[in-house]
Amino acid sequence: MKEKPPNRPRFCQEGSVVRILLQNFMTYKNETIYPGPNFNVTVGPNGSGKSSIVTALCIALGGDLKTLNRQLDYNSLINNDCGNQAAVIEIELYSSKGPNKVKCILKPGDPPELTWHINDAVVSKEKLLKFTDRLQIQPSNLCQFLPQDVVRQFPQMKPSEIFENTLKAVGNHDMLDKLRKGKRIQESMIGIEEELKNKSNTVKSLEQKQKRNEDLAKKLEEQRKLEENMSTAEKALAWEKFKVLRIETKKVRQDMTNLADRKQKLDKELGKHREFIVNYNNKVGIIKRKIDEAEDSFKKTEKEITAMSTHMDHLEDQIDQLAQNEKDLVTAERDRKRQRKNLEFDIEIMKSNLQNSAWTLEDEKKLYDIREGMRVKEDRLISVGYRIEEEDRNLNSLTREHNHLKAKLKSLMDVMNHKMKTLEKLNRDAYQGVLWLREHRNLFHGTVHEPIMMTMEVKNQKLLRHLESSIPNSDLESFVCEDVNDANVLMKELRETKGLRRINVIHCAPIPKHEFLPPLSKRDLQKYGFKAYLSDAFTAPEAVHAYLCKEKKLHTVPVFEKENDVTDELKDMFKTYFVGLYQFKNKKSRYSQEICQGTMDVSTFQVKRLDVSPDQSSINELREEILDKERMIAQHQELKDGAYQEKRKLGDEIKKIGDAYKEAEKKKKDLKNKENELKMKQNLLNNFSEPKKDVETEVKINKAKKVRLVKELCQKIAKNHAFVSSCAELDLIRSAYQLQLQNVEGENMNSRHLASEIERSYNLVSEKLASVTGRYERESQEIIQLHDLAQLATSGVLSESKKYLPPEYWQKKFGELADKLRSKKEERVSVNVWKAYIDDCADQIKKYGIKPDLGKKIDDENKRLEKARQELKSLTAKKAGKLIELSGLRNGWIKDINSLVRKVDDKFSQMMSMLDYSGMVELQEGLDNDPLDMKNYGIKIMVKFRSGDDFVELTKGTQSGGEKSVTTAVYMMALQGLTQVPFRCVDEINQGMDETNERRVWDMLLDVCKKHSAQYFYMAPKFPYGLPFNDQVTILTCNSGRTKKNKDQRFRTRDFVKISRKLAAASQSSKNK
Repeated sequence: MKEKPPNRPRFCQEGSVVRILLQNFMTYKNETIYPGPNFNVTVGPNGSGKSSIVTALCIALGGDLKTLNRQLDYNSLINNDCGNQAAVIEIELYSSKGPNKVKCILKPGDPPELTWHINDAVVSKEKLLKFTDRLQIQPSNLCQFLPQDVVRQFPQMKPSEIFENTLKAVGNHDMLDKLRKGKRIQESMIGIEEELKNKSNTVKSLEQKQKRNEDLAKKLEEQRKLEENMSTAEKALAWEKFKVLRIETKKVRQDMTNLADRKQKLDKELGKHREFIVNYNNKVGIIKRKIDEAEDSFKKTEKEITAMSTHMDHLEDQIDQLAQNEKDLVTAERDRKRQRKNLEFDIEIMKSNLQNSAWTLEDEKKLYDIREGMRVKEDRLISVGYRIEEEDRNLNSLTREHNHLKAKLKSLMDVMNHKMKTLEKLNRDAYQGVLWLREHRNLFHGTVHEPIMMTMEVKNQKLLRHLESSIPNSDLESFVCEDVNDANVLMKELRETKGLRRINVIHCAPIPKHEFLPPLSKRDLQKYGFKAYLSDAFTAPEAVHAYLCKEKKLHTVPVFEKENDVTDELKDMFKTYFVGLYQFKNKKSRYSQEICQGTMDVSTFQVKRLDVSPDQSSINELREEILDKERMIAQHQELKDGAYQEKRKLGDEIKKIGDAYKEAEKKKKDLKNKENELKMKQNLLNNFSEPKKDVETEVKINKAKKVRLVKELCQKIAKNHAFVSSCAELDLIRSAYQLQLQNVEGENMNSRHLASEIERSYNLVSEKLASVTGRYERESQEIIQLHDLAQLATSGVLSESKKYLPPEYWQKKFGELADKLRSKKEERVSVNVWKAYIDDCADQIKKYGIKPDLGKKIDDENKRLEKARQELKSLTAKKAGKLIELSGLRNGWIKDINSLVRKVDDKFSQMMSMLDYSGMVELQEGLDNDPLDMKNYGIKIMVKFRSGDDFVELTKGTQSGGEKSVTTAVYMMALQGLTQVPFRCVDEINQGMDETNERRVWDMLLDVCKKHSAQYFYMAPKFPYGLPFNDQVTILTCNSGRTKKNKDQRFRTRDFVKISRKLAAASQSSKNK
């Protein structure tokens, strides 16, 4: 950086930058910069820290990070090598009244901490901005601060943005205040217009609903009459039930009295027979107890006999088993001796045979070699078979795919031709543009899609009307470019070169479809009759799909089958949706927060552009795929033929090897079987060499056990005989007691039968009396409940003395309804008739299917309609008042604005002519010739760089990079001539300028600085050779390197110059010698 010279030029402009101190800030560790009072040129390679100076001035003087359009957050401004130390920016501003020093300290953190000091006193950002405003320093004004990354964006600024920044730079506060006030009025008018539109849509929607509700209101009235009759019938039914039960209760009370009298008579008669019954029962009880005792003894003895018989059977089984065991032992020993002799003879013969035909190692090796050779051949054969099968599958699959692709291509070509004819009919310019694009795709870097209507493929034909009515025709006829430069090229070629005026070009980068998620899932919307979202009804390239979702929000527009009970809930969930063939648009007022709904019938909408859906990219892909498939079919057929030849050859070789292998394997197997058989017989011989048990000892033990068991069996037989005799005696005693009981029962049969009949009659009467009494008590309670319900139904009774009758009004109502229901034969309407009538009414009401709250809902909607009409009238008057206010504000403001724009225009055109160019500045008085559209008031910078050309507006894609840089620089200097600010910063404004323009702008900047005593900071990576320099110019050189610089006195440029001169002189002296 430039070191502080001994004799510096004098500063005279209040607020000019005298000194800049940077510590741990971006690329700087510790640096002090001393700019000059006029033209400061900061040069250095990329990354050396030029833009860091502009950033430091902006942040320290209260600017926002976003205006730089470079860094992401404040932490990124702190030098990476300083650890946790704070970054410090100190700006010394010139002041004739004393020190004017601003200090900014940036501490790292999350979030970072930013503090400011003015003359070592801590201040808030608001006080700092008041301080800089007093010195006319505006960090956020691009006409004063133009950072590197914003230089290229200046031509992209909207006219309204240039206008507001120009007012900040050269206008007065009153102009800016009136502009902002006008914008606020317009903003409020937007709200009013939005409310007007919403309210108008609400009125239309409510009027449509009112019309639809007329038939519903008639049905509702009929339903209400049915409900009234049904209510009357239910009340009459309550009183009828009470009357019927009252009559029945009287009858039950009479029956209860009669039964009580009869029960009393039977009780007296039964008392005479009760003593006889007691004596008889005691006598019979004694005999039955004796019978039971004899029965118990008999069963006990019988049980003992059964147990004894079971034990005896068991002993007999044991004796039989011992006899059988003795027989088996003798037989087994005889068989063992015979089998041992046979085995010894067989073993001798087999040993002799095996010695004559043994299997050698040489035989085993030969068999192994045959087996390995055959395995290799078989593996190859299997592999070849797999290859043939694979090639067959591939050929079949490729042939099917080839045929399918050809059929699909033919279908798509038919669709595409039809679509082209439709486009030619509707927009011939777009049609010509498609033909041109197909021949000149090589001019573009990225993908350029034909008009959206050509690339969309509608999957659900039922949603054609919904889709086309949701996408403007201009968008359907628009080309889509994935690269912004391609969009500019396409627009220029078609509009300017080809002269096609009805051409629309859209730029949109491709975004995956899954990035556009619908707001609610299908499951959440199932109860509303959900069909699909509009974005799911078609397929298109990612860029086209992304544009339709980003701009037209098709992924948020659902379609529902038809209207149901919960359809009204949708207006709180979606801004736009379809129900059947009706489109609903909901808008929430920014001011009243009311949701207004507009309705459109799309059933009459004529589908022109999407009636068929071709896909150009699919056509191109299909053609390429068909060629690929044909090449692949030929390759696979050749491979298949070669595999067949190899298979036949391998089959013959394997057959020969297999025959040799089978013969050797058979020989080996036979010998192996004989060896195994010999081993088995030797094992058997070992088993039969000695008996497993001592037969004689076992026979003696068995005989001893049999003797013992026979003795025990004899004892059990004798004991069982005694039990049988006892059981016979007990059976005789039991029979005697049973005969005695029969005699007693026969003697007293008549008396017992009479007493039983009287007792049965008494019990029967008692049961009936209890039942009737219970019924009377229940019906007494029930009649009270029915009377309460009847009384509640009619809200009272006829009188205190006649509580069993309803009020006279309800008697009349019941009578009128009963006359309609009563037949000629009936005196009164029965309960069943009333119930049937109520059921009929309920069925008819159910058929109407109108909810009870619908009437209230219709009345509420009528009230809402009237209220909406009143609000619409009020909003119309309010809008008229705002227009009058805006017109008055504009009339007192436009004269000064026109004067200011003329001055800027004069200065700009004069400076452009000095560069042999033409330029002018125009005031844009709103859009669409609306002078009251103050928010769209703007400045258009019109330029012409070649004779014979027309004036064109400064835009991003119209001028070259150098032309845009020249225009930006001249416009800033024109503003400098109209106002006085302490300093201006431009970072690499010479981007794209050729050397001639750079020299011209250089001269012009020097002239402006001289005339207006202006301080400029001009940042550039280099400057052309031979530019004029004088005392006005201060060069600040940025160097970057790995050496650490702890003090700003190190690496001074003056020292470098001295060293360079000494080296040059020494070199020249050496050459002279």
